[in-house]
Amino acid sequence: MTAETGFPSPARGYEASAIDLNELLVHNAPATFFMRMKGSQLVYRGIHTGDLLVVDRSRPPLPGSLVVFRQDDEFSCRELVRDGPRYALADGAGNHVGVTEETEIFGTVTGVVRTL
Repeated sequence: MTAETGFPSPARGYEASAIDLNELLVHNAPATFFMRMKGSQLVYRGIHTGDLLVVDRSRPPLPGSLVVFRQDDEFSCRELVRDGPRYALADGAGNHVGVTEETEIFGTVTGVVRTL
């Protein structure tokens, strides 16, 4: 026979199961990688220096999505936009980088992880 003493926990009944960030953020593991953001060009989208970007290479880039691209052997992250009949990569300051044959869209950003 056991007896409870004291008061019940106010959290009783509200216990949460563990959160698996891989389950939450990674939809295609072999095509997913993580990239650390540098710069403030995407602050308008809520992405800051030091944020960890979740990038999925299997997800097609669509206008309005954030993409990681390589141009001149350098990786960057920008928003894919339509610029008339062509595509461009935009930052929050209104700067556009044209998508050329040398531009490699590496993947689409599907999530962001930030520490406080």
